[in-house]
Amino acid sequence: MNIDTLMPLAIALVGSAGLWSFLTMRNKLNHEKSMSDDARSAQFNDTLREQVERLSDKLDKVIADKEQLLVEMSDMKAELAQANATIKHLEEMLRSR
Repeated sequence: MNIDTLMPLAIALVGSAGLWSFLTMRNKLNHEKSMSDDARSAQFNDTLREQVERLSDKLDKVIADKEQLLVEMSDMKAELAQANATIKHLEEMLRSR
């Protein structure tokens, strides 16, 4: 065997080893990137879930406050109606004298 026949074989072996190394490294980087994207996605989902829960709690509080205010308004309207009835009754008593 002379050097002219061994040289292309040696170059092919070195080139294929370099190609294999490149493809392995690229696959590893893609896998790590997809894992970090999954972690970011999971973190985003957790954050979003927490925000939705907080907003739900705030909405429940606002609804409870609104219902309380409506009850207080109806009580005030009832008291106002009672006061108006008393005023009309007193006016009628004064007129009848």
